[in-house]
Amino acid sequence: MTKAKSAATQGKERTGNAIENLSKMIEDSAKTLDSNVGEKYGDYARSAADAVSSFAEKLNGKEIDDMVEDARGFVRKSPAVAIGAAAVVGFLVSRLIKSGMDDRDA
Repeated sequence: MTKAKSAATQGKERTGNAIENLSKMIEDSAKTLDSNVGEKYGDYARSAADAVSSFAEKLNGKEIDDMVEDARGFVRKSPAVAIGAAAVVGFLVSRLIKSGMDDRDA
């Protein structure tokens, strides 16, 4: 169990870092939007960057055990949504695996 928890913690850290980098990319694109499209659209991008950054902070601030408990609570409250989300994730994972196998064959 400790190996799984360690792997989950590393995955959470990588995901948090990737999300934070995404926030920075969105923030950087806001300047381009200001000059090319208008400040209103740059403001939208800055708002999106703030929301993404806030999500990354929340993710980084949570422990794996807390995240598991949150997921359990969500499944109890909304089992249909959880099943739908699991189906979508399963589909996406299968597509990723299939595309990886196609790349290997080429």
